[in-house]
Amino acid sequence: MPELPEVEEYGRYIARHALGRRIVRPRVLDERILGATRAAAFVRSLRGRSFTRVRRHGKHLFVYTDRKPVLHLHFGMTGDLAAYRDASKQPRFAKIVFDFEDGSHLAFEDVRLFGVAELIDDPDHFIIDHSLGRDPLDPAFTLKDFRALMSRRTGAIKALLMSQEVVAGLGNLYVDETLFQTGVHPRRSSAKLSGEEIAAIFRTMRAVARKPRLHVPREEGSPCPRCGGVIRRAVAAGRTTYYCANHQR
Repeated sequence: MPELPEVEEYGRYIARHALGRRIVRPRVLDERILGATRAAAFVRSLRGRSFTRVRRHGKHLFVYTDRKPVLHLHFGMTGDLAAYRDASKQPRFAKIVFDFEDGSHLAFEDVRLFGVAELIDDPDHFIIDHSLGRDPLDPAFTLKDFRALMSRRTGAIKALLMSQEVVAGLGNLYVDETLFQTGVHPRRSSAKLSGEEIAAIFRTMRAVARKPRLHVPREEGSPCPRCGGVIRRAVAAGRTTYYCANHQR
């Protein structure tokens, strides 16, 4: 499933290929992708509108137009975007296509229909209603805020970081990477983390989200590139987890 860094890239993709372009025809090719939105309302609300800005919170994208409502995109496991000009290039699994006045197109495709493209009134209300936690890249999200979040919760640190109600946007890969870089075992209790470890997790979590470079090998028995230890595989927070048996304590 796309995590925060990938969804950030989708937002930039929309900014490059869709912002400022007038929608002459929104086409719903499979209304199952619309969630609670009706196809007729979707088309009526977006026809003639222009996308004006993109906002991301965690794994969710909100695409504003020159008036309400707002387009909400969630990519599930197989959602993707494709911009093209030649109509013959329309993706096979396109579920929604925006035809723009300049002759270009933007498709939201999803092979397995785990994603959603729907209309909402207010992203702030959506975030509250869905109990989404703080976004790691929010400039207003401080170490003090993160310490407060950790102080109110107990349990394994990996489970907490993967909970979208605590921190919105990180999933299995980037939580593993954050803990690998900070030398913290994924099953460590958050209550037993030192102040220095909490600060290191916060800084590393943000750095990984900005520039996702995965260093932890995702193969059991591989040598650790940091200390030469052995990479182990386990289940933590219900997910397959890779960690170094030597330096992650």
